[in-house]
This record gives sequence, C-alpha cells and structure tokens, in this order.
Amino acid sequence: MRASSKSKTVLTTSLFILLLVIIMGISGCSHSDKAAQTSDSGDKAITVAIAADAGLDRLDAGAYEGSMNVHAMIYDGLVEYGEKGEILPSLAESWDISEDGKVYTFHLRQGVKFSDGTEFNADAVKFSFERWVKDPANSLNVATAMESLEVADKHTITMTFNKAYYPFLTELSFARPVRIISPTAVEPAGDINGTFVRAIGTGPWMAESYKTDQEAVLVSNPNYWGDLPKLSKIIMKVIPDPQSRVLALQSGDVDIAGGQMGKLPVESVPVIEADSSLTLQKSPGTSSHFMIFNYNTSALQDLNVRKAINLAMNKKSIVNDLMNGIGQEAKGLFPLTVPYVTESNNTWYGFDPEEAKQLLATAGYKDSDGDGIAEKDGNPLEFNFVLQQAEYPEWKTISELIQSELKEIGIDVKLQVLEPNAYYDALWTSKAYDLILYRTYDDAYNPHSFLLSLFHRTTEAPAVVWSDAELEAQIDNAIGAMDLQERQSAYDSIFLRMYQEAMFAAIYFPDDILAVNHRVTGFKPGYTTFTPVFWNQLDVDSK
Repeated sequence: MRASSKSKTVLTTSLFILLLVIIMGISGCSHSDKAAQTSDSGDKAITVAIAADAGLDRLDAGAYEGSMNVHAMIYDGLVEYGEKGEILPSLAESWDISEDGKVYTFHLRQGVKFSDGTEFNADAVKFSFERWVKDPANSLNVATAMESLEVADKHTITMTFNKAYYPFLTELSFARPVRIISPTAVEPAGDINGTFVRAIGTGPWMAESYKTDQEAVLVSNPNYWGDLPKLSKIIMKVIPDPQSRVLALQSGDVDIAGGQMGKLPVESVPVIEADSSLTLQKSPGTSSHFMIFNYNTSALQDLNVRKAINLAMNKKSIVNDLMNGIGQEAKGLFPLTVPYVTESNNTWYGFDPEEAKQLLATAGYKDSDGDGIAEKDGNPLEFNFVLQQAEYPEWKTISELIQSELKEIGIDVKLQVLEPNAYYDALWTSKAYDLILYRTYDDAYNPHSFLLSLFHRTTEAPAVVWSDAELEAQIDNAIGAMDLQERQSAYDSIFLRMYQEAMFAAIYFPDDILAVNHRVTGFKPGYTTFTPVFWNQLDVDSK
C-alpha cells in the first residue's frame, strides 16, 4: 500500500528527528569521552615546598647556581647514580674503560632530543663539557685529570684522563656541572663562551614559569626519551621557615615537603604522623653526624681519651629519646647506604661509661679533688665543644646530652654555639675548637670525596679531621683501584684503621624524612639528595 503525502511528511520528519538524536548522542558520547580523556591526561599538578629560591634564570647545567634538585629534573647526565652507588646508563647506553683505567669511551643513546626539539649527539656532549671542564675553580677529578675529549662519531665520545681514578663515573652522575645542556641554551648558540639564556636539557621536565623567591613551575617535557612523567606539572613553592612548611602541608597548600629540599623539624614528626591527610615517608640517609677531635689538643692525642669519649656517649638514646626514633645509632663514619660500607666493616664503640672511666685512669686522669672532673698533672680534663644551630637545630640538644654524659666520666665540656660563618671558619681555618660537630657529605660524594676532603692532606694543609699517614696511603690505594675486590679490601682497611685509632666519635645516622599528601600516589624515595623523589613515577588520585 502506498503511503499518503502526509504520511511521507510525518515519516520524513520522524526520521530526521531520530537521526538528529542519534547524531547528538554520538556527539555527546564523543564529548564525554574527550572530557574523560582530558581528565586522565590533562593537568595533573602537585606543589612541593622548597626552602630557597630555585634560580631557574641561573640554572646553567655547567654552573653551581640554582637548585640541585631542579638541575637533576631538567638535565640528564651520561650516567645515573643508582642504589648504593651502582652506576646506571642514562644518556650513555654503555661505556668501555681501558685496562689502565685512563680512557673512557661512551656510546650515546640515539634518537634523543632536547626539550626545544634540537638533536642530542656527541657534539652536544663536547659542547657541554668544554664550557666548564677547564675552569680552574672546578675541583672535580673528571675535570682536573681530563687530557682530551674527542668525538669519534655522532653517537660516540671518548674521554682521556692522566690517571686511573675509579670515581670518574660517580662524578659523572652528579647533578652539576656534568649534566648535558643544549647548544641552543646560550647566545650565540653553540658558542662555549656564550651567555646562558635558558635551561634546555633532555630531562623529563622543563621550565614553564618562575617568580624569584616565590615559585618555579616545571612541566613535562614532551620530547623526553624515557617514560613520560605521569604528572603534567610540578610547582616548587618557596617556604623558607620549617614550621611554615608543616602548616602548608596540613592546610593542603603543598603536597610534598622535607628532605634536602627543605627539612622538616624533628619535633613536628608526631604532628605529621597524626594528620590523616598526610603520610610520613622515612628512608635511611647516606650522611652521618659525628664529632671531630682537634689533633693539636694534647689530651686528645692520647688514644685512650679518644676511646673513652666514644664509649661515654649513648647513641641509642640520641635516636630514641632526642630524635623521635628518626635515624639509627652510628656505627662508623658512614651508614650502610654508602658504597663499600658493609656489616663487617661498619663497627664502632658501644656505650660503656665504666670502661670509659678505666681508660681515662689508664691515661693518667684522676679526680683528685672530688669536683667530678678528672685531672692530670694538675690540669683538669676540659674541652670546648663547638657547634651551630642554623643548619642543624637538633645539634644543640644532642650536644647538651653529650656534655652531661662526658661529665659523668669526669670530662668538663663547655658548649660554644656559633653562627654559620664563624663555625665554618673554626672548622676549616682557625681550628679554634677541641671538639666540633660535623656531618659527612651525601650519596654520590661518599665515601671517596669526603675521605679525600677531610682525611687527606692537600699541598697547602694537613688533613682536616685527623692526620694519619697510614690512612692517607690507604685512601690513595682505594681511589686508584680499578678492580672491585681490591677496592673493597682497601675500604675495609680504611674503616678498620679509623676504628683502631678512634679518629672521631660516631654519633648519629639521620633518616631522610618527607611528608606526602594522601592524594599523591606512586611515591618512591630517590637514591640521592639531588633526586630525593622519583618524580616521574608520581601521580595524583582523582578521587
């Protein structure tokens, strides 16, 4: 049966309306899917508290200005520092080392681009190194020992040195100045003497905006050669005051705070742990706090006195009673997180005040007048103990405990709290102390760099901490050992010599602590202070 003209009109209209609904539905579904996609891959930002200005306008890869943390986020090195010092590939996929340990040939990763889209290659590596490697002010062995830097081809570069020195690769993992910058980051472009203009690296992050002393904003680098970050943006917010950083965490103004980016007060740990919106992340650190003996002080030249001081200190009490359980009892110069430190060579003096008193008696010290202080030849056993609070506020409390413990065995200690400039002058120059609190370096600088800096003479001066020719020879053996087993044996000897001679007083191994908002997922602490967090793994919970 044929439809009427009216029926045709109705049918046509109905079909048009149905088609319109379907189209609108499809369009609506597409819009909805697009919104979900945007939600999944769009702006995912977190805010991180930092104690000082990031210095994005000065963040030259070949210089020592600006934030080390941001350096390591924007710029890659040829190699990367892994757990307990394992050297991992980064911009160099592999490398060859000559038998004499003096020639290193790096095979570079292909297909890598800088954040501005320009090509990464061996010429870019040569450009980066030539900008700083001959600077007389640079003390890295990778600079002072370098004889030549040669491009073999587009993806191969060779470095030749005048000596064998196993930490060359470790130095190449540092946050600066060994990281690779694009030749387009300076003006004129490609000129090794050109003026730094902008931070352009191959790393997973790049600079978006910057307000001096307020904040630095980093965004994901779309040209990154590795797995792209899950976050699209990280805001580095400057909060100089430690207590203000805690308040910012509690209010939700920042998502992460702590570590070397801006330490959290130990006394605030219970507050953070009690906050349901925050998680306290603790991981064993790579530094330690210890007491230096002035070897020019006659009483401290007696081994029995140095041993007695070590035995008088209750290091477990420092951790449990003063530091809220954050950290570990020191059992040597370095914690187990440092390369070449093992359970067998990481040993020190325990807590035994009675044995300490006996050692002082053996050294000829006796409390003859009943005032509680031991004397020898009419001279009381007393020391001035120097410290500072500005960088390490916990040192005052720790020092007061040590003062009372040393008095228990007959040693009179007078505390002297100095401002940082005066403190470092006493440590490095004037030697105006008998005892002084200090700390080791961190991660990639341990153990070799710290031992060379503090336990080895230079051409200008004797060793800073303790002058000992046998120890210095052992350090030289370790630094030049290209064989791993030989190197481990050399470090075993170093740590044993330190213990036998009680060259310092071990005090405290601090933990690295960071507070993280619960909305942040994928948190994993890094292996260095310049990469305190694996930033690329972080994400945010959309709930």
